[in-house]
Amino acid sequence: MYICPICNGLYDYVKNCPSCGAQMQILDRVENYYDSYSGELPYELTDINDGDPPNICRHITVCTKCGYRTTIGITNVLK
Repeated sequence: MYICPICNGLYDYVKNCPSCGAQMQILDRVENYYDSYSGELPYELTDINDGDPPNICRHITVCTKCGYRTTIGITNVLK
């Protein structure tokens, strides 16, 4: 079984904003923003609907200084 290392707290996401250089903050999985119930769906179900290759967990990141937003794909690891 594969798990997302960010969702499961195995490591911290540390990247700098390409716009202003401040540290980016990771918000949540993209799938959790689809609707009010999507956060309650199992990962296995949302992963087949996201359009990404298998074992990629897509997250939203935001810069707390300038507000720049982007999404990143995190490679899942074997549990």
